[in-house]
Amino acid sequence: MPRRLSQKIAIVTGAGSGIGRATAQLFAADGAAVVLADRDKSTVMETRALIGSDESVIMSLACDISQEDDVRRMALETNGRFGRIDILVNNAATFHYKGVHEADGEDWQKTLATNVTGTSLCSRFVAERMRDSGGGAIVNVASINGFQAEEGYATYCSSKAALLMLTRCMAIDFGRWNIHVNSVSPGPVNTPALQRELERLRVNPADFERQVFQKQCLHRILQPVDIARTILFLASEEASGITAADFVVDGGYSARS
Repeated sequence: MPRRLSQKIAIVTGAGSGIGRATAQLFAADGAAVVLADRDKSTVMETRALIGSDESVIMSLACDISQEDDVRRMALETNGRFGRIDILVNNAATFHYKGVHEADGEDWQKTLATNVTGTSLCSRFVAERMRDSGGGAIVNVASINGFQAEEGYATYCSSKAALLMLTRCMAIDFGRWNIHVNSVSPGPVNTPALQRELERLRVNPADFERQVFQKQCLHRILQPVDIARTILFLASEEASGITAADFVVDGGYSARS
């Protein structure tokens, strides 16, 4: 079968692990030249090693998307290397959880600076390059927590709710440049971030799986590649007529809510 992303130039933020790593691997396998961006340089090096040493795959400098200068440099270096940018996957996020009763200004700032402002800055600087080359695709990784609240998770849930609206606003603002913008909202996914959260809460992974199975239609924990496949579809020409949409990939977790 022809590779859907052949000769496409893609940036994946948060490419050092989890959904970002799976997306970068899938994109590279499907023919894209992938720029791996992550705040943690060591993990992004691991992702590059998993993909291989093909020179079509480059690693950007470690990029903290909450820092405007880092984001601007990421877009300029990618465009300078390849001459254009076709795809942006805004996957980088901070998993900083606090309830309204305990979150202070610093907690809110820490979460929103990455999950909302950082995503917006990445999109702005990359969209300017896409505009110059005739268009492109942006995919934001949101969460079912953007429309499903949880006790003690106000900062995170609010940031993901904002990201859903940001996706729609971006679709309106960038549509004139032939850029389609969509989001993917995963449910529980077996990522390092999830494992860290279970450890923080002192929840046994087996007990967590049983809780998920009671709510999900599909009785299995989703893997990062399950989300990556949907991201790839939205980044491809097959989805060129879709914009301002959110694709829920949660194994049916939110169906009973």
